[in-house]
Amino acid sequence: MLAVRHAQVHNPESLVYARLPGYRLTDEGLEQARELGERLSAKPIRAVFASPLERAVQTAEAIAAPHGLKVLTDERLIEWAFWSEWEGTPWTGLREKAPDVFRKFVDDPDDIWPGEPLREIGGRIVEWSREAAATEGVTIGVSHESPMAAAYLVAAGEPMAEFSAIHVPHLHAVRLAPVPPALIDPSDGI
Repeated sequence: MLAVRHAQVHNPESLVYARLPGYRLTDEGLEQARELGERLSAKPIRAVFASPLERAVQTAEAIAAPHGLKVLTDERLIEWAFWSEWEGTPWTGLREKAPDVFRKFVDDPDDIWPGEPLREIGGRIVEWSREAAATEGVTIGVSHESPMAAAYLVAAGEPMAEFSAIHVPHLHAVRLAPVPPALIDPSDGI
């Protein structure tokens, strides 16, 4: 079972997209997602799920197409709500605008957003992966960097204090099953 980070949307340095609707993949991101789908075409993929956000669905559709699979959306794969406070805000200077929040984000990310603690975000992805791993074949879920990093830490039994050290690039994955979890480039094989 893999959780794949969606392909690139508009300039990732421009805005905090968070859960804003309407942000689609760039032409380059869409092509990269299609290429990944082709590289995975010989793998026994039985299902592809996605966060309901457009960029994740587009990525999932590109991965599912060579297998003739329909993409299923699952709310558990959606972006962490923490970033929603800054939706539409330019990334540039964000740390300077909210230094206390970002200091806490680095020091204690699990408790920074009480309505949706980071450990719970990781837990919902791990729960999804356990359900997905219950059948034969490979299941792919397309999500976002924060939930995937949190899921990796939960599955590995690591503290959330390590969160800021985990980076999941576009179109890379967290393999959650079989255990142990691993950060991988799925184009290198799954």
